[in-house]
Amino acid sequence: MTTSRTRLSALLLVLALAAPASAQIPDAPTLLAALGFSQSEIQQITSGQIVRGEIKAASDRELVAAMAFSLPSPPSQIVAAMKAGQLAKTDPTMRAVGPFSSPPTAGDLAKLTLSSDQVSAYQSAAPGDALNLSTQEIATFDQLASAGAGQVTAAVHTDLLGRLIAYQKQGLAGIAPYARKSGTRSCNDEIRTMTEASKALKQYVPKAYQMLLGYPGSKPPGTEESFRWSQLDAHGTPVIALTHAAYIPDGSAFVIAQRMFYVSASFNCEQAIAALLPVQKGTVVVYGNRTSTDQVEGWGGSAKRSIGSRLLEDQLETQFQGAQSAVGK
Repeated sequence: MTTSRTRLSALLLVLALAAPASAQIPDAPTLLAALGFSQSEIQQITSGQIVRGEIKAASDRELVAAMAFSLPSPPSQIVAAMKAGQLAKTDPTMRAVGPFSSPPTAGDLAKLTLSSDQVSAYQSAAPGDALNLSTQEIATFDQLASAGAGQVTAAVHTDLLGRLIAYQKQGLAGIAPYARKSGTRSCNDEIRTMTEASKALKQYVPKAYQMLLGYPGSKPPGTEESFRWSQLDAHGTPVIALTHAAYIPDGSAFVIAQRMFYVSASFNCEQAIAALLPVQKGTVVVYGNRTSTDQVEGWGGSAKRSIGSRLLEDQLETQFQGAQSAVGK
């Protein structure tokens, strides 16, 4: 089992991030064999079984997950389904999702509603990890302590739109830090650390790497982007997230990056990178996820990160099993 996980780490470094560029790259079985996978292990991946791998955490707040599997459709079709939001429906934690227009407007958030408990949480907002809010955002909700639900919801919409626009204009530098009881938590720093830890991305796909670090700077040719809001259930905690997705083509393959640059509660932010590599019967997918959370710091942090990473893997595997079923229809 350890050997298989080590080999998949190599696959994440070489296959997923080696910029598969048209006919110059061997097919997935050939490349998997070159990486040392046995014929039975290659069959597991190419037949659709999900094989887990390992990524080393880049900080003591990071949960990590990696896996490889196949889907019975070409990369372009999978990307189209992702753009249309079809694969988001396979996420068991997803409660609602909506796209942003270009340029984004307040109307894009019209369907994002709050429960009475969420309204109360915003009205009593304070520095800490119950809600991820900046000092300025907390001051806004202080003034709405006795306001109606409609006013609080409108203020949440305004803050979300402001965060999106700031990110679109300034990239990581535009992400306002979360106020904590002692200091702040900066998702600018967290996501930068996640990206810099992807050394193979820098080596093999430098333009994609530079885009992730320097957004909204230069983008690889053919790159398409989308932005969305979503409401998630994070182990019983209602969460609002803002996500930036980038689809970077390379021949008939794709590198896809999805970045949750704002999350309202439970965890800080998330960045996932996947490679979609064409094979005869569809696509080999290689996926890596890094999620930042303050809940795994401190005493017993190593054990917390290990357990948290396994829970993340379990959740993602369930989601990808749903994607395999949806794409196969």
